[in-house]
This record gives sequence, C-alpha cells and structure tokens, in this order.
Amino acid sequence: MNQSSENREPESDEQPEQSCELPPEEAAEAAEAAAKEESAQGAEEDLEARLQEAERKAEESQASLLRAMAEMENLRKRAARETEQARQFAIEGFARDLLGVADNLDRALAHMIEGQDKDLDPAIQAMADGVTMIGQELIKALEKHGVKKVESLGQPFNPNFHQAVMQVPDADAKPDTVVQELAPGYVLNDRLLRPAMVGVAT
Repeated sequence: MNQSSENREPESDEQPEQSCELPPEEAAEAAEAAAKEESAQGAEEDLEARLQEAERKAEESQASLLRAMAEMENLRKRAARETEQARQFAIEGFARDLLGVADNLDRALAHMIEGQDKDLDPAIQAMADGVTMIGQELIKALEKHGVKKVESLGQPFNPNFHQAVMQVPDADAKPDTVVQELAPGYVLNDRLLRPAMVGVAT
C-alpha cells in the first residue's frame, strides 16, 4: 500500500458551521417588523378593552334609564292616585258638618212631635213635614257626592262602622247583632265618615 495513502487523514463528515446571523439591514427590518406586530397586538388589545368598557357603560346607562323611567311612572301613578283621593275626599269636613245639621233637623222634628197626640195640630204637622223634607233633601245632596248611610239595624256589629253605646237584652236576636240605632253612620266613598251609634243585643 502507498505510504502517502496511509498517512492521509480520514475525511470528516462534519460540514463547516454556517452563521445564522442576518445581515444588519435585514436584522433591523425584522426587529422593526416584530415591534410593529407587537405594537399592533397591543393596540388591538387596548381597543378590545375600550370596547368592552364602552359596552359596560352603555349597559349601565340603559339600566339607569330604565330605572329612571320606572321611577317616573311610579311617581305619575302615585300623583294620579293622590289627586283622585283628594278629589274624592275634598268635601269630607264639609260633609261631616252637614251631617251635624241633619242631626239637628231630626232633633227638631222629634221635639215638635214630642208629647203631641197622634193627630197633630195642622200647623205643627205642616212644620214637621217641612223639616222632614229639608232633611231628606240634605241627605240626597250628600249622596250625590258619595255620602252613603251605613246599614246597621239587623246587621252583625262591625267595629269599623258601628260604635256600641249600649247593650240590649234581646232573646230574639243573635248576640252582637245591632238592634237599635241611636244615630246613623255614614261613609264617604267607602271611607268611614261617622260611625253609627248603636245598641247591641246580648
């Protein structure tokens, strides 16, 4: 064998390393592109965050608007209800005073016929008829404005409409039944104006 061949170093399979570094210009361009991409991503995230914040504020504003509208509707209904109640009960004090006048007419009528015979003197009878008519007209006028008489006789005692001023032994009536009415009671549009003064069976 040839000595020169024997002394030759074996060839290596390894390839010389190639440099991965980019030329300065390309490296600068790549860095700039990466920076732009990162900036664009940050801007997109910021825009998304702002959009979510705007949507949240819009929802809060809509909820506030709905609450305000509901409150306004409640105020409108309450004002209408209070106005209606004021209208219905505006004459309450006046009606109560007129009931006092009606009571006085009844007392005057009772005084006229007290101690009189069954056949009254024509003059007294005419006066009594006039007082009766005035009392009836007064009650009719009150009824036109929502005043109604409380039903009492024969009714179960109701503390919401009756005031018991006496107890009356009555074997024919159920206990706590109104058997006497000393003064009529009245309501104004279903609100008690004056309780009836009654006697209750025991």
